[in-house]
Amino acid sequence: MSTWQIALVREQGVNFGVVVVKDHVLDNKTESDELCHSWAHRLGCPIALMGAHRHRTYGRQDIVRWLSSIHPARLPWREVTV
Repeated sequence: MSTWQIALVREQGVNFGVVVVKDHVLDNKTESDELCHSWAHRLGCPIALMGAHRHRTYGRQDIVRWLSSIHPARLPWREVTV
């Protein structure tokens, strides 16, 4: 079992999730794509990934664009154990 930080957001009528990952994960497109797909399936909504320390983002471009305009502390974070 592992613990993840996620935020489920509804913005302008769009539901999506943000999942925190280790920064190095975002350097690997294949791993990032697999995580996005896995979490999207699990949560039933589009997903963006966010690096834990540098806050780089990866995922659907409209979500990534929106995330660039908001401070990560404003997201409704919660821990999920999978």
